Amino acid sequence: MTFQKTLARPLRLAGLTLHAGVPVSCTISPAAIGHGLVFRRLDALPEVAEVKVSPEAIVAAPLCSRIANEGGTSVSTLEHLMAAFRTYGITNAEITLDGPEVPILDGSSLPWIDAMREAGVVEQDAQASVIRLSRRISVSHGDSHAVLEPLSPGETQETFTAHIDFDVPSIGLQSCSSSTELNAFVREIAGSRSFVLASQLPGLQAKGLIRGGSLTNAVVFDTNGVRNPEGLRYENEPARHKVLDAIGDMYLGGFQILAHYHGTKAGHALHAALLRCLFADQTAWHWVNDAPDAKVVAFRAAQR
Repeated sequence: MTFQKTLARPLRLAGLTLHAGVPVSCTISPAAIGHGLVFRRLDALPEVAEVKVSPEAIVAAPLCSRIANEGGTSVSTLEHLMAAFRTYGITNAEITLDGPEVPILDGSSLPWIDAMREAGVVEQDAQASVIRLSRRISVSHGDSHAVLEPLSPGETQETFTAHIDFDVPSIGLQSCSSSTELNAFVREIAGSRSFVLASQLPGLQAKGLIRGGSLTNAVVFDTNGVRNPEGLRYENEPARHKVLDAIGDMYLGGFQILAHYHGTKAGHALHAALLRCLFADQTAWHWVNDAPDAKVVAFRAAQR
Protein backbone atom coordinates (compact mmCIF):
# COMPACT_ATOMS: atom_id res chain seq x y z
CA MET A 1 0.00 0.00 0.00
CA THR A 2 1.31 3.46 -0.96
CA PHE A 3 0.33 6.35 1.29
CA GLN A 4 -0.01 10.04 0.51
CA LYS A 5 2.81 12.24 1.81
CA THR A 6 3.55 15.89 2.43
CA LEU A 7 6.29 18.00 4.00
CA ALA A 8 6.62 18.36 7.75
CA ARG A 9 7.26 22.10 7.44
CA PRO A 10 7.67 24.68 4.64
CA LEU A 11 10.86 25.17 2.67
CA ARG A 12 12.02 27.98 0.42
CA LEU A 13 14.61 28.14 -2.35
CA ALA A 14 15.34 31.05 -4.67
CA GLY A 15 17.45 31.74 -7.74
CA LEU A 16 17.39 32.53 -11.43
CA THR A 17 15.07 30.86 -13.92
CA LEU A 18 16.78 29.00 -16.75
CA HIS A 19 14.90 30.36 -19.74
CA ALA A 20 13.54 33.77 -18.72
CA GLY A 21 16.67 34.54 -16.72
CA VAL A 22 14.79 36.35 -13.93
CA PRO A 23 15.02 35.94 -10.14
CA VAL A 24 12.27 33.80 -8.63
CA SER A 25 11.41 32.53 -5.17
CA CYS A 26 9.78 29.15 -4.60
CA THR A 27 8.11 28.20 -1.31
CA ILE A 28 6.77 24.68 -0.78
CA SER A 29 4.30 24.22 2.06
CA PRO A 30 2.59 21.17 3.58
CA ALA A 31 -0.90 20.36 2.30
CA ALA A 32 -3.82 18.23 3.45
CA ILE A 33 -4.83 14.79 2.22
CA GLY A 34 -6.19 14.92 -1.32
CA HIS A 35 -4.84 18.41 -2.03
CA GLY A 36 -2.41 17.25 -4.70
CA LEU A 37 0.59 19.19 -5.98
CA VAL A 38 -0.65 22.70 -6.68
CA PHE A 39 1.45 25.62 -7.96
CA ARG A 40 0.31 29.18 -7.21
CA ARG A 41 1.75 32.02 -9.32
CA LEU A 42 1.89 35.19 -7.21
CA ASP A 43 2.47 37.26 -10.36
CA ALA A 44 -0.77 36.05 -12.00
CA LEU A 45 -4.34 37.23 -11.49
CA PRO A 46 -5.86 35.49 -8.45
CA GLU A 47 -8.62 33.81 -10.45
CA VAL A 48 -6.10 32.01 -12.71
CA ALA A 49 -3.13 31.77 -10.34
CA GLU A 50 -3.43 28.05 -9.48
CA VAL A 51 -1.99 25.35 -11.71
CA LYS A 52 -2.50 21.81 -10.44
CA VAL A 53 -0.20 18.99 -11.45
CA SER A 54 -2.57 16.69 -13.35
CA PRO A 55 -2.83 14.90 -16.71
CA GLU A 56 -4.97 17.63 -18.25
CA ALA A 57 -2.42 20.33 -17.32
CA ILE A 58 0.49 18.82 -19.28
CA VAL A 59 1.60 20.83 -22.32
CA ALA A 60 4.59 20.43 -24.64
CA ALA A 61 7.40 22.97 -24.41
CA PRO A 62 10.95 23.28 -25.78
CA LEU A 63 13.77 22.25 -23.46
CA CYS A 64 11.65 21.97 -20.30
CA SER A 65 8.51 20.49 -18.83
CA ARG A 66 5.43 22.72 -18.56
CA ILE A 67 1.95 22.64 -17.08
CA ALA A 68 -0.84 25.15 -17.61
CA ASN A 69 -4.42 25.79 -16.52
CA GLU A 70 -7.40 26.69 -18.68
CA GLY A 71 -6.83 30.38 -17.95
CA GLY A 72 -3.44 30.28 -19.66
CA THR A 73 -1.26 30.48 -16.54
CA SER A 74 1.72 28.13 -16.85
CA VAL A 75 4.62 26.86 -14.79
CA SER A 76 7.80 25.78 -16.60
CA THR A 77 11.05 24.00 -15.83
CA LEU A 78 9.55 21.98 -12.99
CA GLU A 79 11.14 18.64 -13.94
CA HIS A 80 13.93 18.69 -11.34
CA LEU A 81 11.50 19.57 -8.55
CA MET A 82 9.05 16.91 -9.78
CA ALA A 83 11.81 14.30 -9.72
CA ALA A 84 12.45 15.12 -6.06
CA PHE A 85 8.72 14.95 -5.30
CA ARG A 86 8.50 11.55 -6.99
CA THR A 87 11.53 10.17 -5.19
CA TYR A 88 10.20 11.19 -1.78
CA GLY A 89 6.68 10.13 -2.75
CA ILE A 90 5.24 13.57 -1.99
CA THR A 91 1.65 13.81 -3.24
CA ASN A 92 0.35 16.91 -1.45
CA ALA A 93 2.03 20.33 -1.40
CA GLU A 94 1.33 23.99 -2.10
CA ILE A 95 4.10 25.45 -4.27
CA THR A 96 4.20 29.25 -4.42
CA LEU A 97 6.16 31.02 -7.17
CA ASP A 98 6.61 34.70 -7.95
CA GLY A 99 7.64 34.06 -11.55
CA PRO A 100 7.00 31.88 -14.62
CA GLU A 101 9.48 29.11 -13.88
CA VAL A 102 10.85 27.06 -11.03
CA PRO A 103 14.38 28.29 -10.20
CA ILE A 104 17.07 26.25 -11.95
CA LEU A 105 19.44 26.37 -8.93
CA ASP A 106 22.51 24.24 -9.82
CA GLY A 107 20.76 22.49 -12.73
CA SER A 108 20.09 19.28 -10.80
CA SER A 109 17.60 17.87 -8.27
CA LEU A 110 20.10 17.83 -5.42
CA PRO A 111 19.14 21.21 -3.86
CA TRP A 112 15.49 20.09 -3.75
CA ILE A 113 16.41 16.71 -2.29
CA ASP A 114 18.53 18.35 0.42
CA ALA A 115 15.84 20.93 1.25
CA MET A 116 13.13 18.26 1.51
CA ARG A 117 15.33 16.11 3.72
CA GLU A 118 15.84 19.08 6.05
CA ALA A 119 12.13 20.00 6.04
CA GLY A 120 11.07 16.40 6.65
CA VAL A 121 8.52 14.25 4.86
CA VAL A 122 5.46 12.86 6.67
CA GLU A 123 3.14 10.02 5.71
CA GLN A 124 -0.59 10.79 5.70
CA ASP A 125 -3.45 8.48 6.61
CA ALA A 126 -4.78 7.93 3.09
CA GLN A 127 -3.85 5.85 0.07
CA ALA A 128 -2.00 7.54 -2.77
CA SER A 129 -3.21 7.25 -6.36
CA VAL A 130 -1.07 4.77 -8.29
CA ILE A 131 -1.61 3.35 -11.77
CA ARG A 132 -0.07 0.21 -13.21
CA LEU A 133 0.58 -0.20 -16.91
CA SER A 134 -1.26 -3.05 -18.62
CA ARG A 135 0.46 -2.90 -21.99
CA ARG A 136 3.28 -1.14 -23.80
CA ILE A 137 2.90 2.53 -24.75
CA SER A 138 5.38 4.24 -27.08
CA VAL A 139 5.84 7.44 -29.08
CA SER A 140 8.49 8.43 -31.60
CA HIS A 141 9.64 11.46 -33.51
CA GLY A 142 12.35 10.76 -36.06
CA ASP A 143 15.06 8.80 -34.29
CA SER A 144 13.80 9.80 -30.83
CA HIS A 145 11.75 7.25 -28.91
CA ALA A 146 10.06 7.07 -25.50
CA VAL A 147 8.49 3.87 -24.19
CA LEU A 148 6.63 2.71 -21.09
CA GLU A 149 6.67 -1.06 -20.49
CA PRO A 150 4.53 -2.98 -17.97
CA LEU A 151 6.24 -4.39 -14.90
CA SER A 152 6.49 -8.15 -14.72
CA PRO A 153 4.17 -9.96 -12.27
CA GLY A 154 5.43 -9.41 -8.74
CA GLU A 155 7.57 -6.37 -9.64
CA THR A 156 6.90 -3.25 -7.58
CA GLN A 157 9.79 -0.93 -8.57
CA GLU A 158 9.91 0.83 -11.89
CA THR A 159 13.20 1.55 -13.65
CA PHE A 160 14.25 4.41 -15.91
CA THR A 161 16.71 3.87 -18.76
CA ALA A 162 18.05 6.58 -21.07
CA HIS A 163 20.21 6.33 -24.19
CA ILE A 164 21.75 9.40 -25.83
CA ASP A 165 23.99 10.02 -28.83
CA PHE A 166 25.64 13.39 -29.42
CA ASP A 167 28.03 14.13 -32.25
CA VAL A 168 30.76 15.51 -29.98
CA PRO A 169 33.52 13.31 -28.56
CA SER A 170 33.01 14.68 -25.07
CA ILE A 171 29.52 13.08 -24.93
CA GLY A 172 29.07 10.55 -27.75
CA LEU A 173 27.04 7.44 -26.96
CA GLN A 174 25.93 7.13 -23.33
CA SER A 175 23.40 5.09 -21.36
CA CYS A 176 22.13 5.05 -17.80
CA SER A 177 19.57 3.03 -15.88
CA SER A 178 18.30 3.67 -12.35
CA SER A 179 15.21 3.62 -10.16
CA THR A 180 13.22 6.03 -8.01
CA GLU A 181 14.35 4.35 -4.79
CA LEU A 182 15.58 7.23 -2.62
CA ASN A 183 19.11 6.06 -1.85
CA ALA A 184 19.76 5.03 -5.45
CA PHE A 185 18.39 8.32 -6.77
CA VAL A 186 20.48 10.42 -4.40
CA ARG A 187 23.62 8.40 -5.08
CA GLU A 188 23.33 7.96 -8.85
CA ILE A 189 21.00 10.59 -10.35
CA ALA A 190 20.05 13.60 -8.20
CA GLY A 191 23.31 15.53 -8.65
CA SER A 192 23.47 15.25 -12.44
CA ARG A 193 23.09 18.67 -14.08
CA SER A 194 21.42 20.05 -17.18
CA PHE A 195 23.77 20.16 -20.15
CA VAL A 196 24.10 21.86 -23.52
CA LEU A 197 26.43 21.91 -26.50
CA ALA A 198 28.34 25.17 -26.93
CA SER A 199 27.43 25.13 -30.62
CA GLN A 200 23.72 25.24 -29.70
CA LEU A 201 23.94 28.31 -27.46
CA PRO A 202 23.61 31.12 -30.09
CA GLY A 203 20.54 29.53 -31.68
CA LEU A 204 18.82 28.87 -28.37
CA GLN A 205 19.46 32.35 -27.06
CA ALA A 206 18.18 33.83 -30.34
CA LYS A 207 14.88 32.05 -29.62
CA GLY A 208 14.70 33.61 -26.16
CA LEU A 209 15.71 30.42 -24.36
CA ILE A 210 18.32 29.71 -21.62
CA ARG A 211 18.78 33.42 -20.83
CA GLY A 212 19.59 32.41 -17.27
CA GLY A 213 21.95 29.61 -18.23
CA SER A 214 25.54 29.68 -16.97
CA LEU A 215 28.34 27.39 -15.88
CA THR A 216 26.84 27.46 -12.38
CA ASN A 217 23.63 25.72 -13.47
CA ALA A 218 24.55 23.67 -16.55
CA VAL A 219 27.37 21.64 -18.03
CA VAL A 220 28.59 23.08 -21.34
CA PHE A 221 30.27 20.71 -23.79
CA ASP A 222 32.38 21.71 -26.80
CA THR A 223 34.64 19.81 -29.20
CA ASN A 224 37.48 19.97 -26.68
CA GLY A 225 35.53 18.68 -23.69
CA VAL A 226 33.79 20.32 -20.73
CA ARG A 227 33.98 24.08 -20.19
CA ASN A 228 33.01 23.93 -16.50
CA PRO A 229 36.18 24.37 -14.40
CA GLU A 230 35.09 21.70 -11.91
CA GLY A 231 34.48 19.13 -14.64
CA LEU A 232 31.81 16.42 -14.46
CA ARG A 233 30.17 15.00 -11.36
CA TYR A 234 29.78 11.61 -13.07
CA GLU A 235 31.50 10.15 -16.11
CA ASN A 236 28.14 9.79 -17.91
CA GLU A 237 26.48 12.82 -16.34
CA PRO A 238 24.39 13.72 -19.44
CA ALA A 239 22.78 10.26 -19.60
CA ARG A 240 22.11 10.39 -15.86
CA HIS A 241 20.46 13.77 -16.26
CA LYS A 242 18.19 12.33 -18.96
CA VAL A 243 17.07 9.75 -16.40
CA LEU A 244 16.46 12.56 -13.88
CA ASP A 245 14.32 14.46 -16.40
CA ALA A 246 12.34 11.33 -17.24
CA ILE A 247 11.59 10.63 -13.58
CA GLY A 248 10.32 14.19 -13.14
CA ASP A 249 8.31 14.20 -16.35
CA MET A 250 6.65 10.85 -15.65
CA TYR A 251 5.28 12.38 -12.41
CA LEU A 252 3.54 15.25 -14.22
CA GLY A 253 0.22 13.43 -13.95
CA GLY A 254 0.44 13.88 -10.19
CA PHE A 255 0.66 10.20 -9.30
CA GLN A 256 3.04 7.27 -9.56
CA ILE A 257 3.05 5.26 -12.79
CA LEU A 258 4.20 1.69 -12.22
CA ALA A 259 6.02 1.06 -15.49
CA HIS A 260 9.55 0.76 -16.85
CA TYR A 261 10.66 3.77 -18.88
CA HIS A 262 13.03 3.56 -21.86
CA GLY A 263 14.12 6.69 -23.72
CA THR A 264 16.34 7.01 -26.78
CA LYS A 265 17.28 10.60 -27.63
CA ALA A 266 14.08 11.56 -25.81
CA GLY A 267 13.24 14.99 -24.43
CA HIS A 268 10.47 16.85 -22.62
CA ALA A 269 8.21 17.33 -25.65
CA LEU A 270 8.32 13.61 -26.41
CA HIS A 271 7.58 12.84 -22.76
CA ALA A 272 4.52 15.09 -22.91
CA ALA A 273 3.36 13.17 -25.99
CA LEU A 274 3.97 9.85 -24.21
CA LEU A 275 1.86 10.90 -21.23
CA ARG A 276 -0.94 12.20 -23.44
CA CYS A 277 -0.94 8.88 -25.30
CA LEU A 278 -1.04 6.95 -22.02
CA PHE A 279 -3.79 8.94 -20.33
CA ALA A 280 -5.95 9.02 -23.46
CA ASP A 281 -6.18 5.21 -23.49
CA GLN A 282 -7.65 3.90 -20.26
CA THR A 283 -7.36 0.31 -21.52
CA ALA A 284 -3.56 0.64 -21.19
CA TRP A 285 -3.51 0.97 -17.40
CA HIS A 286 -5.51 0.41 -14.23
CA TRP A 287 -5.67 1.84 -10.74
CA VAL A 288 -3.71 -0.13 -8.15
CA ASN A 289 -5.98 1.02 -5.34
CA ASP A 290 -9.27 2.78 -4.67
CA ALA A 291 -7.87 6.15 -3.63
CA PRO A 292 -10.81 8.61 -3.67
CA ASP A 293 -8.98 11.34 -5.58
CA ALA A 294 -8.11 8.84 -8.31
CA LYS A 295 -11.77 8.62 -9.28
CA VAL A 296 -12.22 12.30 -10.11
CA VAL A 297 -9.20 12.88 -12.39
CA ALA A 298 -10.32 14.24 -15.76
CA PHE A 299 -8.16 12.78 -18.52
CA ARG A 300 -8.30 15.54 -21.09
CA ALA A 301 -4.57 15.56 -21.88
CA ALA A 302 -5.07 14.09 -25.34
CA GLN A 303 -7.04 17.15 -26.40
CA ARG A 304 -4.39 19.67 -25.37
